[in-house]
Amino acid sequence: MAISNAVSLANLSSKDTFVVDSQNDRVGIATTTPTEALTVVGVVSATSFFGDGSNLEGVASAGLGTALGESGGLDVIYYTDKVLTISDTITVDPPATTNIAYTQYSEIAVDENKDLIVADGDDLVPDILGLSTEGVTPLVGAGGRVRADNFTNKAGNGAPNFPSGLTGTTGTFTGNVSVGGTITYEDVTNVDSVGVITARSGIVVTGVVTATSFAGDGSNLSGIDGTLDTWLYG
Repeated sequence: MAISNAVSLANLSSKDTFVVDSQNDRVGIATTTPTEALTVVGVVSATSFFGDGSNLEGVASAGLGTALGESGGLDVIYYTDKVLTISDTITVDPPATTNIAYTQYSEIAVDENKDLIVADGDDLVPDILGLSTEGVTPLVGAGGRVRADNFTNKAGNGAPNFPSGLTGTTGTFTGNVSVGGTITYEDVTNVDSVGVITARSGIVVTGVVTATSFAGDGSNLSGIDGTLDTWLYG
């Protein structure tokens, strides 16, 4: 068996150079405490490497996506899936040398009950290559949340576009709100306005209107003492 051969080899070498942990099926090179199936302290050289390298650090990469093949020119032709799925709560927090993180994926889908968090002062730019020419692909199921202090358009110089509208329970706007269509209110119990509310077609109230004072033409009001009418309107 392979592990028996490894044990035999370990017996022929220095314990500090080659160690076999037969209880945990681990092999260590230049370490006496292997933590993985193969733990190497030092440099690993090979004519080529294959497999998943997503957990490697310090690897120079074109960052363009996945190669279509391994040779014949396909090794330098890349593709990227349309949707980047966020399956766990993550925080986008690039190192102090920059404040911008990006992805070539044109769409980001956050799974239900998961959060995509952009750290304070940092930016996340999707579709960095500008390859997307299609609209948003419909996805089934519920989504998660994207948490960030600010949202902008891709250029970073204007407001984002929400072609399917916005749905929420509360909202706060410190600047101007411009609406090109109709705002429909359902079961409004309180409208708080710092400035003047202008109703172009009038306001219909069922009940009592109370104010500290009233101004304007009250000639069409009923139930007002005549003496007061004379005093107000001559």
